[in-house]
Amino acid sequence: MQDTRHAPRRARLAGLWLALAVTLGLVVTSPSPRVLAHSRAQGSAALADRMHEKLESVVRFGAIPRLETQATVFEEAEVNAYLEHYLRSEIPPGIATPTLRILGDNRLSATATLDLDAMNASRPPSEGFDPLRVLKGSLLAKVSGRLVTENGGGHFELETAELGGIPLPRALVSQLLARYDVNLDAPFDLPSSIREIRVEPGQVTVLQ
Repeated sequence: MQDTRHAPRRARLAGLWLALAVTLGLVVTSPSPRVLAHSRAQGSAALADRMHEKLESVVRFGAIPRLETQATVFEEAEVNAYLEHYLRSEIPPGIATPTLRILGDNRLSATATLDLDAMNASRPPSEGFDPLRVLKGSLLAKVSGRLVTENGGGHFELETAELGGIPLPRALVSQLLARYDVNLDAPFDLPSSIREIRVEPGQVTVLQ
C-alpha cells in the first residue's frame, strides 16, 4: 500500500515545483488598480481556498485504492493564487512573485524575480568558479518548457530560459536549480496515485 503519511506535503511541494522550476509567467495589468485592489485581493484568496480544497480532494482520493477514477481541474488563476496565499512561506529566499502561465499542449511558462544577493547569502560557498555569484541585484527570470506525464511519473523538458533578458545555457539553469536539490533531467513520481496531468490552455487536469 502507498505510504500516505506525507501526501499533503508532497502535494504542496509538487505544486511549488510546478510553479518555481518552470519560471516564465503571466503578468496581469489593470487599467484601474486602485479601484480593483481590494476586490482583487478578496478574489485571489477565494481562488486560493478553492485550489486548496481541490488539492485536499486529490490527496483523499489517492489515499485509498479504488476502482473508479477522478479528474480534477486546476485553473491558472487558482494556481497563482495558491502560490501567493498558501506557499509563500515555502518559497526559498531570494525568489519573489513566481507566476505561472498554462499554455496548453503540455507547455508551461513562468516568471519570478530573483534577488541574487539574498540567494547567494543563503547558501554556502561553492567550489570553483560560480558565475551566478558575479550577478548582483534583482533580475527577472523567465523559463518555458513542457511538462510530460504518464503512468504515475513525469519529467520536465526545458525549452527556453533567460535572466534579466539574457538567454541562459542549460548548464547554468541546472546549476541554479541544483541549489534547491532539483535535478532538471531527473524524472519524478506523481503523488497521491496521480496517473497523468493534462496541460490545456489556461488549466491542468489531474487524472487519478
